[in-house]
Amino acid sequence: MQRLARTIVNNLTPATHFIVANEEDGVLYRYGIWVDDDNKSGDNNTDEDRSIIKLALDAAGSSRAGRVALPSDHPASKLLPTSATRCILVQSIDIDGYGSDNGGKSCLIIGSDKLLPAYTKNDLRWIGQLALHQP
Repeated sequence: MQRLARTIVNNLTPATHFIVANEEDGVLYRYGIWVDDDNKSGDNNTDEDRSIIKLALDAAGSSRAGRVALPSDHPASKLLPTSATRCILVQSIDIDGYGSDNGGKSCLIIGSDKLLPAYTKNDLRWIGQLALHQP
């Protein structure tokens, strides 16, 4: 998981923050630095957080590729620091190893301080391909 997060944040894309989340369990993993504001950096496993994750999954589910860019005012922005909400990408991942013991859908939530055009077409393809990778 760490390698996947570092690859997306440090090497492939303009992303600055990375979250793996599940609609049943909340945030499973995070990568990035949460120091700039009072957005949550600790426990993201409250009922409100799980409903935010469900909203993000619903948005991604409406896309053929399972990936969607969300506006900075989408509720999913509450899971990221303000500096990483200029572009929020959600990639659904529905494979063994990322799911919950209780079931439920999972997703990657990727935040950036850059706008969507900073991502190349290949960046978006890589995120989709990495989402298919078994942990």
